[in-house]
Amino acid sequence: MSKILYEKKGRIAYITLNRPRLNVIDLEMVKDLHDTWDDFRDDDNLWVAILSGAGNNFSAGFDIKDFLHMVERRFEWKDSVMFGDKGCSPGTHSVWKPVVCALDGVVNGTGLWLALESDIRIATREATFALGEVRLNVAVEFTGLLTRYMPQAIPNEMLFTGSGITAERAHNFGLINKIVPREQLLSEATAIADTLCENGPMAMRAMKEVVYLGQDLDRNGVLTLSGRFMPVVNSEDTREGFQAFLEKRKPIWKGK
Repeated sequence: MSKILYEKKGRIAYITLNRPRLNVIDLEMVKDLHDTWDDFRDDDNLWVAILSGAGNNFSAGFDIKDFLHMVERRFEWKDSVMFGDKGCSPGTHSVWKPVVCALDGVVNGTGLWLALESDIRIATREATFALGEVRLNVAVEFTGLLTRYMPQAIPNEMLFTGSGITAERAHNFGLINKIVPREQLLSEATAIADTLCENGPMAMRAMKEVVYLGQDLDRNGVLTLSGRFMPVVNSEDTREGFQAFLEKRKPIWKGK
């Protein structure tokens, strides 16, 4: 059985970590995720992805046994499963299509990074978010990026203590968008994805790209980057969007 399930239904791609009970991510899964994000990015028929974990856990993080083997032969930055030659997350593949992440149970380490790299995050009340690497004397590779997602005191606590935070607390400071009952998690993620598919795909991709790339720029740099909106504004889809609005009908998007 594949450890990464990849299913295409209409405009939506369902990507599922499939290594129950904790969906621990090994090197085989990293390669599969690497290839899956490339395929999702390049498939023009897919507009939104839903990322989830099989069972009642999202992911406990990277497989400790695999990591130990990597350390024993001397770990290099190129070996990073998040930022190295084989990246398991959408950001390292320039995926500008929206990704909805459905989170349940344990969300730890590399699993947390996959969640952070997603655009809309929903979770069950049973979800907990943690970074336990310090207990193994491992520095979290995305430490310096955590304050982009939460106030500094929160990652400090998570990084230095190795303890987790609840879904309710994560929702209170904006790490996740919504808390839903466990039995409604995937249906709610699909409902969000369906809503996104009603909107202009070109505009969503352009805005996501500017949101992410603009984090490293000053005001003038962001405004220059926003010039990338012009092909969208002048596209056939934009004309269709205006026409559909005036005619009180749903637009028919072509992605061009």
